[in-house]
Amino acid sequence: DLAVAPAYQHQGIGRALLEQCLADLKKQGIVGVHLITQSEGALPAFYSKYGFTKENVVMLMGKSFK
Repeated sequence: DLAVAPAYQHQGIGRALLEQCLADLKKQGIVGVHLITQSEGALPAFYSKYGFTKENVVMLMGKSFK
């Protein structure tokens, strides 16, 4: 999980964390990465700045116990 507390957002912390994570993965020889995020709001645009694109072949399923 990658998250920044609301009081600390918009200070470049998320950018620094993501860039470090991606650099570490690349250094380990990982050739790709997938992530799960909200479909609306600021997060899709945030991740797209780092080359992430929407995948149409993955389905996330859930179940509620009401």
